[in-house]
Amino acid sequence: MFEGRNRRLLFRSYLLLVGGLLVVAFVLDLGVGDLQSKEQPDVDRWLESTFHLVEKRLATVPPDQRVPLAADIAAELEVGVQLLERDEVYINDIADHGLAPLVDSQGNTSYLHDAPSINAIIRLGPITDPEESLLLDLLPPLFYLSIFVVVGLWLRPLLRDINIISSGAQRFAADYREPPTTADQTTELTPLAHNLDEMAARLSGVLRSQKELIAALSHEMRTPLARIRFALAVIDDKAEEELKEKLRGMNDDVQEIDDLVSSMLNYARLDHPDIKMNWQDVPIGNWLDLLVKRTPREAIEIEADLDDAPDTVRMDPRLMELALSNLLVNGTKYADGKVRCRARRENGDYVLSVEDDGRGVPQHDRDTVFKAFTRLDDSRNRETGGYGLGLAIVARVAELHGGTARVDASPELGGARFTLRWPSA
Repeated sequence: MFEGRNRRLLFRSYLLLVGGLLVVAFVLDLGVGDLQSKEQPDVDRWLESTFHLVEKRLATVPPDQRVPLAADIAAELEVGVQLLERDEVYINDIADHGLAPLVDSQGNTSYLHDAPSINAIIRLGPITDPEESLLLDLLPPLFYLSIFVVVGLWLRPLLRDINIISSGAQRFAADYREPPTTADQTTELTPLAHNLDEMAARLSGVLRSQKELIAALSHEMRTPLARIRFALAVIDDKAEEELKEKLRGMNDDVQEIDDLVSSMLNYARLDHPDIKMNWQDVPIGNWLDLLVKRTPREAIEIEADLDDAPDTVRMDPRLMELALSNLLVNGTKYADGKVRCRARRENGDYVLSVEDDGRGVPQHDRDTVFKAFTRLDDSRNRETGGYGLGLAIVARVAELHGGTARVDASPELGGARFTLRWPSA
């Protein structure tokens, strides 16, 4: 359906352009033709009357006085008048009305007239060729200029609407809460813009419904999970050792589900359009030390680098704690033995980074690792755990602070380095 509509759109646009050019060409052709048709008869009548007058005056005097009289007539008319012998000129090409143009080597035009009454040829000129007038010289440039004007007038609103639709689509791709278009279109792209608006509205509604459903389900799952955990603890106290081992496995499964529910709830809350930021000036040293101490670890060294850190950092401490905790936990999962957290101020921005000495993140995965429910293939195991929401939460927290989240290679530890950057002002 869309392919056929686009073809029709292209065909209509092509017809409009071609039709406009044809109209311009037709109007200009009519103008040139009308100008020539009006100008040429006037010139012919002037030449005929002038030759008739000259011939009549020359016929009134003897042949030996005609040359001086021709010079006097030329002075009166301010046009050259010359008498030629009939045997000096081939008169076969002279038109029926007795006129023939003669162009010399310098491009000057004269006109010849056969005058039988004086048995001579009268040469009149050189005179200005009517086809070489300034207006006629300007007609070709005016024609091409008109083409550019017509094409420009057609393309300007089209390009405007293309930019509007493209910008709207980019905004919608980055954030589904942003409407794709913000202005009415008046070109052939209007149906496309309206269809895009309708699609975006339906898609936004579906996404909002899904997020609300996920949030509601996640919230409702907390209570039965708590009851299951309590029941497992009660059974574990009275069970034999073989059964206790199975119960511990079940408890681990419940913990996984509980972690997933918590992550989904956090992600749903952060993705809410009406979320409010609680900005505070937080003493970064104490805050970071406390967060590092609370991070669970197994044979992993975690150090905090505060050498270039400012005294305070403006942020939402609750949200930033959620993001940095995810980065620290992620670092302890993939590190071989060391994780480093660093706070600094750089080019007017606050920067928090977490790096490790693990295998790092491959180059081709760095653009997608922050998307929700995205995990690297080698991370899909029980030991590392995770459901691809931790880094998505990190990216969303950075976005809410007006900043960005990125990952690259750690230049010192050799593993991955995750960086949060947001403006200080």
